[in-house]
Parts: sequence; structure tokens; C-alpha cells
Amino acid sequence: MKKAKKGLIAVLSAIMLAGAAPAYDAVQAVESKMVENASVHVLIDGQPLRSDKPVLIDGRKRFVPLRAVLEQMGWKVEWSPGLIKITYTERHISVTSNLWLKDESDIRMVNSTAYIDMYRLGEISDTVVKWIDDTSTIMVTYESVEDDESSYEEEAEQPALSEEESKKVNYGKYENSPTLDALVELSEELTREGYDIWDGIGFYPTYDLSGYFNTPLDVITFGWTGGDGEHYGFLTDFGMAASLEEAPIVMVSPMSFDQPAIVVADNIREFLRIGMVDTSLFYMNYKDEQDYLEQLEEWENESDYTLTDEEREQWEEQKRIVRERVEAKLKLPAIRDPYTYSEKVRAKREKQIIVPTEDLLGVLEVDSQAAGLNHSTIVLDEDISLIELKAFLKNATYASKLALFRDFHLHLESYFYHEDGIEETIIQEMESLGLNDELARMKATRIRYGINK
Repeated sequence: MKKAKKGLIAVLSAIMLAGAAPAYDAVQAVESKMVENASVHVLIDGQPLRSDKPVLIDGRKRFVPLRAVLEQMGWKVEWSPGLIKITYTERHISVTSNLWLKDESDIRMVNSTAYIDMYRLGEISDTVVKWIDDTSTIMVTYESVEDDESSYEEEAEQPALSEEESKKVNYGKYENSPTLDALVELSEELTREGYDIWDGIGFYPTYDLSGYFNTPLDVITFGWTGGDGEHYGFLTDFGMAASLEEAPIVMVSPMSFDQPAIVVADNIREFLRIGMVDTSLFYMNYKDEQDYLEQLEEWENESDYTLTDEEREQWEEQKRIVRERVEAKLKLPAIRDPYTYSEKVRAKREKQIIVPTEDLLGVLEVDSQAAGLNHSTIVLDEDISLIELKAFLKNATYASKLALFRDFHLHLESYFYHEDGIEETIIQEMESLGLNDELARMKATRIRYGINK
């Protein structure tokens, strides 16, 4: 334990000497009604916690008395208005951290006693905190710095996928979309002639796996706009789409973290028809054509970037030529009201959802038998326990599991689960259900964005 504390002193001393104080992202601590649980034990390096304060439970979170735990670990705890200052001293070297209550969501004041979430405790004290379900025990231990370094093995850098491999992972079991094939062919023709297909349709068609870390795992990407990572894809609904020609189309905006993907069209041919009018129709909700024209004029008046008359004339001519070529090659369907089309498509999908998901894409009816079933849901957060997860998976319907997988992938980059085995259990369940295409895209995404947990 002393050896581990020396490592802690060395690390925190470097922070102190650099003039930097640890920063914590949180919201204001509040007075909270939590449930006492006297059956939960706390062990600090194998020794029982010396305190008459019980552990408090708030949902999945377990809170321990801050002062009692830290002082038993050798920290000095001092109070001042809105601040808890903790100091660790060894061999005349002191390290201090300031815990500002207004910034600490995982510190709760109950009857004038500060309680801290067990995992937050591990962060501020550089300890390993684990929950042992069999004995209802919170274990707090120091790990040897030397042991950590000797056991660490740097993962070999994964090679980038070849063009052929990228397409194979992207498409999985699906055959090419004839419409997309024709579009790619036309794009190549236009490029050779000095034109840019983007001028006519607002994106560049591609076969590659070009999604981002939060592109839904059941989306096959087919086009990118060239701005802010925005791209388009076929939504297969976990392989339920009969073909890519019939699959709904989504627009993915990676910077919209809560809802990165929205459904914009029923199929690729209608998608292209709407896009050739104006791609803003995919995400703006217009009442009618007049409303669209008024907002377009307002946007143009407010825009800092304006074209000269010559530039505008040239661009309009290029756009006209490209769109005429697209029209001639694809013979796209007419759409009566393009100005409210995408909004109506989203409303229709919302009515078809039988299990909601965090990203609002939801899960649709898998088969006719699923309609009468009770599709339960589970909140996926970093505090979920392995036992709770396994109990859910044991009784959940197929549609409910798909909803869990969608939520899991939404947080692929941001969540670090406190209990071991959460990710492994979810992935094993996906494997058992034969979701190999979705797993392949997830693996490729991890490699591409360096998501290693």
C-alpha cells in the first residue's frame, strides 16, 4: 500500500508543481433523499470501514461517507463554504485536491454529512473500487504502479481496411443498390467531363465504410456531404430491410451527439428526388412551398457569403446540367409535396416503433408475433451491473435486445462501464443472435477511431 501511495504522490506532485489543479466536470451537488443500506460492507485494503455511517443507495449508485473513508486511507479532509479540501502527505510532500460542491454531482450532502459515489472516490484517491455482488461489498484497494506498468501491453496498430475490405464490411449480406451503382457510374462520367456531381445532389456517392463513431451500427453508408462529417446511409433495421433499394435513408450528423441520425426518406430514389430540390428539406420542417421560399430568402439575406452574378450564373448552369443528367439516367419518381416529405416520413416511422431508443430511431416490429409481446427496456448507463444486464437479456424479447444494442452503440465512445464484463456480455449476445454484419461495422469503427476499452 505504501509503494502505491508513493506512486500517487509522484503523479500528483507533478500536477502541483506544474501549477495545475485537478478539474472535475459535474453539476451542482444537491441535498438528496437516499436509502440507507446497512447490509453493504466497505473494505479498505481489506480492512472494514471504521464508521457508524451506513452506505446510501440512489438507484444504481452507492455512496460512502467521504470523510470517514478518506481519513482511514490517510487523507486529511477540511471543510469551507462550498468546498471540501483533501490533502495527502508523505515524507514532507503534500498533495491537495479541491472538491467544489457546485461542480460535484457525485457528492451528496445528507444530514450535514458528505457522501461520495464509490467510483468517484476511486478517481479522486487514485484507488481501484469494485462492487462484489455476492457479498454486497465495496472494495477499495491500491494497485502497485510498478505492477500496472509491467502488465501493460501496447496494442498493435491495426492496418486500415483496403477499398475492397471497406465495402465488404459496409455492405455485409446486402447486394449493391442498382440506383447507387448508376449514381456512382454517372459521378465518374461527370468528373471526366469536368463537372462535379455534388452540384446537383449535394453529396458524393461512395461504397466505402465512411461512418463515424456514432453512425448507427445497422446503417450502410453511401454518401458524404463534405461538411462537418455529415453523411447518408441505408438504415437496414438490423438486417430486416429486404433490399437496399427498399431501405429507409438516414442523414447522420456526428456532431448531434444525442440524435446523430434522422430518417429523411423512405428509399434512395425518393431521397434523390428530394435532394435535387434542396437538401435542407431533409432536416428543416417547412409548412409548404411558400414557407420554404420565405425561409430560403431570409437565409440568403443573412448569409455572409454571396456569389457574384457571374459566379451564381455559372453555378446554376452546372447544377442544371448535373441534375438533367441524373434525371435522364435514373428517371426518379415525382413527389407531390417535397416541402413536407421528410417530416411526414419521420412521423410515419415514429408510429411504427415498438421499442424506443435513446437516439429516437427506435426498433420496428420484427415480425407479426412481436406485436403482442411485452417489450421491456433497460436504462444503459455506466453504473449498470452485470447481474442486472444478464437478467434483462434472459427475459427480453428480440426487439428489446435490439433496442439495447442501439443504445450501446450510441455510447460506444463515451461510456466506460464501472463493472467488468458489460461490453463483453452485450457483444456475446449480439453474436448469439447472428448480428455479424453489425458487429463487423462496430469493430471497424473501433479501429478507425481508436476506441479501445
